[in-house]
Amino acid sequence: MSPPTDHELGAKGRAAGVIAWSAFLAAALATMMCFAFVDPIALAAGETPAWLADRLHVYAVGFFFFWLIGLVAAALCWQLAGRRES
Repeated sequence: MSPPTDHELGAKGRAAGVIAWSAFLAAALATMMCFAFVDPIALAAGETPAWLADRLHVYAVGFFFFWLIGLVAAALCWQLAGRRES
C-alpha cells in the first residue's frame, strides 16, 4: 500500500469527510421535513396545527422523526465508508 500523496486523504480524513457529509445531508433532510409540516409564519401568528395540540403526541412524533433522521445519517455513513475505489 502506497502512502497518500498530497491530494489524497488518509483513513481518518476520509472517515471525517464521510461523517460530516452524512450529517449535512441528514440535517438538510430534517430541515425539509420539518418545514414541510410546520409553517413558521403561521406559528408566529399563533395558528398552530391541530397535531401540535397534544404535547405527548408532539414528543412521540419528534422522537421517531429524529430517530429516522439519525438512521438515515448512519446508513449514509455506512454506505459511503464501505465503498473502496480501485
